[in-house]
Amino acid sequence: MNLFRDERGSISVLILGLSLALTIAIGLAVDGSRKALAASRATAVAEEAARAGGQALDPHALATGGAAHVDPDEAAAAAKRYLTAAGMTGTVQVRTDHIAVETTDSLRTVFLGALGISEIVVHGHGAAGLVSAD
Repeated sequence: MNLFRDERGSISVLILGLSLALTIAIGLAVDGSRKALAASRATAVAEEAARAGGQALDPHALATGGAAHVDPDEAAAAAKRYLTAAGMTGTVQVRTDHIAVETTDSLRTVFLGALGISEIVVHGHGAAGLVSAD
């Protein structure tokens, strides 16, 4: 009778478990950093779209020698054009004193797809004050 169990292959289970844990950790780090970069880009695009909208001066007021002020319709159109050029979707709200832009973007995951998370959605926000020269 053998009093000691045969332990051949027992380290394989440990290596398998550690490899799985390491792969999951790397996957979370890669996809997490990609999400952070995408969120940063979404915010940057929203801010730039708001700035582009804020520069949409009313040409009629300028041509007649009036005060320079932002045309709300043109401001919204300029911000939407910027979003389209950047390849993002979003919403634009123009108020009397500011323009606000919300962006939405999605990215495919690299590692989290194995866990059933194939896409991550990120959002960004940007705003610009609308100042009239009186």
